This record gives sequence, C-alpha cells and structure tokens, in this order.
Amino acid sequence: MRTVIFLSILLTILGSTGFYVYTRIDQALSGLSYNSGILLLIYLFLMLSWFIGKAFEAYSVSKLSNALIKIGSIGIGFFLYAFLLVVFIDIIRLLNYIIPFYPSFITLDFQKTKLVVGIISLLIISIAYILGYINARTPIITNLNIDIDKNQASLSGLNIVAVSDIHLGTSVNKSKTRRLINTINNLKPDLVIIGGDIIDDNIKVVKHYKLLEHFKEINSKYGVYSCLGNHEYISRAYKDLDSFENNGIKMLRDKTIKVDDLFYIIGRDDIESNSVVGKKRKSLNELSEGIDFSLPVFLIDHQPYKLHETAKFAIDFQFSGHTHSGQLWPFSLITKRIFEKDWGYLKKNNTHYYVSSGYGTSMMPIRIGTKSEIVNIRINNQE
Repeated sequence: MRTVIFLSILLTILGSTGFYVYTRIDQALSGLSYNSGILLLIYLFLMLSWFIGKAFEAYSVSKLSNALIKIGSIGIGFFLYAFLLVVFIDIIRLLNYIIPFYPSFITLDFQKTKLVVGIISLLIISIAYILGYINARTPIITNLNIDIDKNQASLSGLNIVAVSDIHLGTSVNKSKTRRLINTINNLKPDLVIIGGDIIDDNIKVVKHYKLLEHFKEINSKYGVYSCLGNHEYISRAYKDLDSFENNGIKMLRDKTIKVDDLFYIIGRDDIESNSVVGKKRKSLNELSEGIDFSLPVFLIDHQPYKLHETAKFAIDFQFSGHTHSGQLWPFSLITKRIFEKDWGYLKKNNTHYYVSSGYGTSMMPIRIGTKSEIVNIRINNQE
C-alpha cells in the first residue's frame, strides 16, 4: 500500500510539473514549423520510459527493459533541470511584469527571444548532464586517519576500505562493479566494510548480470562485512542474504561479530525493516551485550540518524551512507537540513563517524554538486 501511495504521489507531481515544462517547450518552439503531436509523443516517451522499463524489468530482465530504463533515466535528469530552469525564467518574467526591466532587444521580437532562451537552456542542461555523468563515473578516494585509544588491544593499526550505496543494477553494471573491486584491491585493505544499499531496486537484475560474483575477488585480510540498507528491502534482497554470503560478503543483520579476537563489528539492521517486515531493529544496548570494549569496536549503520546514541557507548568508529549527499543539487541542500551530517567526518565524545556520499547513484546516473567516493580509513591504535 505504501508503494502504491508513493507512486501515485510521484506520478501526480511528475504529471503536473511535466505538463508545466511541456507547455513552456511548446511556447518556445511556437515560432517554428513542427508537429506538436510528434513532440508530445517524444516528450511522453522520455518522461515515462523509466517507469515502463521498470515494469518490464519486474516481469523479466532483458535488453529492452535495460534500454528503456537508461533512456528514461536520461529523460528524467533532463526534465529535472528543465523544470528548475523554467521556474527560474518564469520568476524573472514575473518580476519584469511587476517592474518592467527587459531591454529592447528582448521585447522587440519576443518569439525569437523565447526560441533563443530555449536553445540556451537545452545547451546548459546537456552540458550539466554530461559533466554529471562523467562525475558519477569517476569516484574519488577519500583518505581518513583515525586515532583510537584501546591500549589493552594487541591491534596497532588497521587499513579499512569502506564503501556505501553501491546500487548494483542497470546503472552500476559490470564495468563499474569491476572498477570498484579493482580500486578496493589496489588500496590493499585489511578489512572492507559496506554501509548498505549494495543492491539498487531489483535483485533479479543483479543475479541476471552476476554482479555479486565480482565481490569474491576482493582481497581483504579480515574479510568483507556489510549491514542492510533500505534498498535491500526495496529490492527484496533481504529475503536472499545467502546470495551475499556465497559471494564473500558477510551480512550483519542486527548482529555483532568478533574478528580474530582483535576487534568487533556491529552491523545494524536498517530502519526500513520495521515498515517492511514489521520487526523493530535491536537497540545498540542489545547489540553491545557481551562486547569487551577494551578492544576496538566498529559500527555499520546505513542511515545516519540519531548519531548521539552511538556516542553513549565506547564505539570507536561508525560508518554510514544513505544520503548520497543529495546526489544532485539542489537536493544536497535538503540532505544538509535533514541529517546532522550528510557527508564527511564527525566526532562525538570518543566516537568517530564518517557518512559517505556513496559509490553509486539512484534513478539517474549523474552527480551534480556531489562526488562518488570510496573511503580509505587508517585506524591507529594508541597502545
């Protein structure tokens, strides 16, 4: 029911804003000789391809569903920034209506002006999309040094490679997955941790292209550990955790594990579990039972809410993701409002935090104003 309500609201918003943008496109081209019916069909195809592709994909993964989703993701990206530009232009028009300030070269041939503005807008959106696509495909390596004080532990240091929000699927395909694995191995990790959302929105796509199998190639002294993210619930991957385990990813679903008597890893279930399966996740108090806090303790929790709770315990480091840091401007302004920390490093008491902007992308394969990243964390224990 929640999905139906969400999709209904989304389609209502998309339909109304889509009509608004289309009328402005039609007005900009009104001085040219063109078939408005064909324009409308092309516009609707670009707007709806993603949804049609996902509908086909739910039935069967194919080249057709893959192509429609890719075309649709481009269409939605273009539409988003077209909408922002149209709103901006209409605000300028409204201000000019109240207090006229347009120079004569604009008002002399208003139809020509609309066409020129439309062409310029298309060029701006195209350049932004291309740069955003390149940006999303070239993740940065974020280096982080963390000093902890567990003088009873025999562990002097640890090289951790951390990644979140991989979103395996249509956008993060075989080639991008291979680049991720190669980058992780080049960083020579002692430990790899994943902050959830390994899957995008359909586990069948991941299985069809055998994307999880590449994770068996990760070389890590102490292994690969992950918590669940909300997309593990959206994709229904939470029902098939063996697919992760069989490919070398130890899924910690409200579970605490002690690794080689050297350190602990706590993997929290995602908040989404409560609404999907009706099961409230365990508290940190429950997950901390039996932990020897004289050893280093690392926490993986997908969504970075209530960070102050972690600081009540002697947890040395928490790794989270989920936010994408908004992925696209201006959504980054929203995530900064929602989360205490939507990207980067934070420290509370003796607990260190890092919230990653993520490796992959959701819905649109672009990043504007944010970066894809892999985090290389060097833990230094002050013995």
